[in-house]
Amino acid sequence: MQPTAEWLKTWESKREFTLAPNDLEKYFTDKEISGVEIDQIDLGEVSLPSGKIFVNDPLGEYLSMDKDPYFLETPKGNFPVTASIVKFEDDGDVENLIGCVKVAFTDEKPVRYEEAMKGIELIEELQEGEYFGFSIESGLATIVDAEAKDSFVKFIDEFESKGDANLYDDYFNALFVENAKNNPKYQSEEGDWINWTIPTTEFKSPIFQAGFGEGIYPAYFGYNGKGEIVAFYIQFIDAELEDSEDDDEWL
Repeated sequence: MQPTAEWLKTWESKREFTLAPNDLEKYFTDKEISGVEIDQIDLGEVSLPSGKIFVNDPLGEYLSMDKDPYFLETPKGNFPVTASIVKFEDDGDVENLIGCVKVAFTDEKPVRYEEAMKGIELIEELQEGEYFGFSIESGLATIVDAEAKDSFVKFIDEFESKGDANLYDDYFNALFVENAKNNPKYQSEEGDWINWTIPTTEFKSPIFQAGFGEGIYPAYFGYNGKGEIVAFYIQFIDAELEDSEDDDEWL
């Protein structure tokens, strides 16, 4: 569904409030942010045949109930996906968490990051320091194209129709464990990400741990100086914040 003319008018007047609070590209170029050590790993590619993006929890009903992709379209094709690993130290133990995920459409560095919108948000209520975001309940997130989403949801529905079948325990868990063996860097034994090809298709949809897990997280489009979308980001952790209580508010 395309946003109404009234919604777009309000969005234009509120665009400054949709800006990311920091330079997201630093998560993919630097090795330290505000004293927090970070690193980067390759998650493979995502297939975007239509350029209409959904970002959601791959488990439960979030994805099947989500009818609206982000209203701005990206370039079409298969694009590289990178995760920024944020390393938290607690009493000598280091926990490696996925803090940010990036889809790169070009090699350009964005000069501006704006929250990705569906065109149905209560945009008139948005204030500085707030974001809408998307919900994660299972602790996992995925990026899927609108053209691939029906196949994704169909697979889930058919799998879960098999009596007491559990989508994660009986299917995804083995894929995560196997990927952790093949790509152990920064992964737990149970695995933290996979690059999943949706069965019966050639569409790739990476699935990955979402920062600290359950929560509401923002996604952003990165723009070059010409106003063109050159990258897409999901921010799970803001390493520049000293206290999670200071985090941005969501609507």
